[in-house]
Amino acid sequence: MNSATFMTAALVLLASTGARAGDTVDCNNAMTQMDMNICADREYQRADKALGHAYTTAMSSEDGKGRELLRASERAWIAFRDAECTYEANASAGGSIQPMEYSNCLTELTKARTKQLGGK
Repeated sequence: MNSATFMTAALVLLASTGARAGDTVDCNNAMTQMDMNICADREYQRADKALGHAYTTAMSSEDGKGRELLRASERAWIAFRDAECTYEANASAGGSIQPMEYSNCLTELTKARTKQLGGK
């Protein structure tokens, strides 16, 4: 299993367990690694939602060619983001902290991309 597949599986598992156990996690006082992983994923989900809004707004202000170029740019950026975060989290591959490190990377890069697209 390659690291991107592992990270996807870990995030799916995290999301599925987060629906049960994660609902009660106080991210201001997360003490266990699992809680910290859940909180990091929550933060990424908020950042991703903001990016989606910024992307939709940017797309609506473009003409046909601009939309095509922005779509291609976003696809390339997503591939970069995923590869970069897989690389950054590789040092802790297989460890319980890896999902948090991966989510933190996704959050950081996603927030930067949101700013690039004119979002907040």
